[in-house]
Amino acid sequence: MPYLKIILNIQHILYYINCIFIVTRWLFINKFSLSRIMLTFLLLILVFIFSPFKVDKTNATFLDNKILCKALVENVTFSNPNQNSKIKVLVSEGKYKGKEFILDNTLVVNDSELALKPNDFVQISIQAGSNNKLNATIYNYPREKNILLLVAFFIALVIFIGGIKGFYAILSIAFNICIIYMLLLPGILSGYSPIKLTIICCLIISFFSLIIQNGLNKKTISCLIGALGGVIIAGIITFIMSNSLHISINYEEFLSLSKYSPNIKFDFQGILFSSIVVGALGANLDMSMSVATSMNEIKESNPSISKPLLIESGFNIGRDMIGTMSNTLILAYVGSSVVTLMVFLGHNVNFSYIISLQDISVEILRALAGSMGMILSVPLTVFARAYID
Repeated sequence: MPYLKIILNIQHILYYINCIFIVTRWLFINKFSLSRIMLTFLLLILVFIFSPFKVDKTNATFLDNKILCKALVENVTFSNPNQNSKIKVLVSEGKYKGKEFILDNTLVVNDSELALKPNDFVQISIQAGSNNKLNATIYNYPREKNILLLVAFFIALVIFIGGIKGFYAILSIAFNICIIYMLLLPGILSGYSPIKLTIICCLIISFFSLIIQNGLNKKTISCLIGALGGVIIAGIITFIMSNSLHISINYEEFLSLSKYSPNIKFDFQGILFSSIVVGALGANLDMSMSVATSMNEIKESNPSISKPLLIESGFNIGRDMIGTMSNTLILAYVGSSVVTLMVFLGHNVNFSYIISLQDISVEILRALAGSMGMILSVPLTVFARAYID
């Protein structure tokens, strides 16, 4: 009997190994391109080494010389039902590691105190007061572990469903985030023109992310033409209307950036331009790639198809997608303002006043500029793919 159990266990192990082998073959056989992966990492290394922008690490403290750090909750005391609970925390990182503080639990979720227990972690802010006395307050609840688990699940889902294409998509997303984090944001913080830098970063993101996902071919080139054309149009509309509407980033963001470096004169309307154009880039790439891929399939299945008929097919495909994609953009931006809209509608505020608010006007501009750029990317992609042979 023991031998039979061993044999059965070996069979189970072999079965799982065979399943892994089949999935691996399904993901990578005849599709895996090591050169794309090497190109991606090479580009990121070059950007990291030769990036002309470096964030001033002397400004690594929070606003007004407050330092953020993580602390371990050692004890929780409930003194009065009408008051916040007291918690004893031990700083676990940074300059003040090992310091202990007794603080009021000021964390609130849904209008009630967030229950903390021993061995929980919290984020606290520490500020040196007069006579070097340290003043600490609870700043936030750390959520990075759950966020990382969600990101890991997303990556696994994309790769499992998308196969090697999903793997390239994750690689492309990582590349785009690194370009924004290592070039765009440090460049703007260094005082460089947001408009010029955004255009450069959009070119880099569009070109290399498309190559990572699809290689260098006719479909990629036509998609690139359509996406960049749509982004340029969205940028022009944003630039004209932001001046016409007299809008910029909100006041809190204005103060925060002004405190970062008083010696740098930030172009706040340029920063608004940057945020809208980067937001529109993803939708333009999506629309252009969908149209280019569909036209590519038509062309490959019917190589003798005439250009007028291919163009007509491309427009039919694009028209079907315009409605859903525009809804996607507009609903995404409306969703970010739901609470604000509820507050004003609940207090019977006139609609003309609501849409005149700067934050609402910015969201309307984001949605409409992005949608118009995306719509006009369709004809650009269609004609580009039809005439690139």
